[in-house]
Amino acid sequence: METVARALNAFWDVTILDRIHTRPATLADVPAIRGILNEAIAARAAFDQYPKELTDIRRWLEEHDERYVLLVSVDEDGHILGCGGLNRYQPPHDAHDGVADLSVFLASGAQRQGLGTRLMTELETHARNHDFHKIVARTFPANRASRRLLRKFGYRVVGVYKRDAVIDGDYVDVMIVEKLLSPGRYRVGVPSDE
Repeated sequence: METVARALNAFWDVTILDRIHTRPATLADVPAIRGILNEAIAARAAFDQYPKELTDIRRWLEEHDERYVLLVSVDEDGHILGCGGLNRYQPPHDAHDGVADLSVFLASGAQRQGLGTRLMTELETHARNHDFHKIVARTFPANRASRRLLRKFGYRVVGVYKRDAVIDGDYVDVMIVEKLLSPGRYRVGVPSDE
């Protein structure tokens, strides 16, 4: 991550986004993605307690395809500064085929520079072009940067799962958000027998 930090310090200015491009991740990107994800884990901004191994990231990449994409943001020197994915909704059911689960991670020095906005824009465009009608995401209520980015893109809070995850031995709440990308047909569910 030192190389990424040096690259960021040397190149951040008002035109940084002009020097960044976003593309689908490849196997060669696995070490850099691992570094970014492990930074997020260490900062307690990801839903993992322990650092990821290269095999974990490789497996995550292999879960993606042309529709469920994993993107990376790369500077002109080839340094990966962020990654974001449209992941399969869990648990996977064919009724959820039009729903993607969003994840976005940025290198620590790449935050608050517009890169998250760029990744979110690319991911939403990709989702619309690949027949997703909805994107869902989870975040910690204390993760202000994540909440700010999701709010900027019009995600609505569906609710908060209380004591849903364990981080460092403590229960933490998890906020669930969603964004409808297309109106589609909507049928109100059948009322329950109360």
